[in-house]
Amino acid sequence: MGRKMDFWMLGLTLFLGIALLAAIPGQAKEKYEAARTEKLVKELNLSPEKAKEFQAVGSKYAQSRQEIIERIKKNESELEKALAAPKPDEGKIKELAAAISGDHSKLFETFKTQRQEELQLLTPVQQGKFILALKRWHEEMCK
Repeated sequence: MGRKMDFWMLGLTLFLGIALLAAIPGQAKEKYEAARTEKLVKELNLSPEKAKEFQAVGSKYAQSRQEIIERIKKNESELEKALAAPKPDEGKIKELAAAISGDHSKLFETFKTQRQEELQLLTPVQQGKFILALKRWHEEMCK
């Protein structure tokens, strides 16, 4: 039961994080992510080389998430239009709902894969500190 609850909480937290990040305008989002990464680099006491690797992982996934978020927004807009039609096209609605749902899954996977890659760069002690830093960040987002 505990493991299922942890997974559910992780999913909810990631969803809230995605929603928050999607709502932040481009430049502000970049500054926010850079500040967060810089803070993590200091907390984890990463060497300059490891810091660059860590930041490269974040940048890689930030770019792919941005592309996914743009597709989701486009499809949500199309879905709103399709639902507002006098006689909604059920096939089109089903297609858009499936595309949005699929992109939500892809977005969730980017967070999971990014965390796995980041953890591989760290020592066990750094991994523990990283996980607790993420926990604090998630708790702040949920306040």
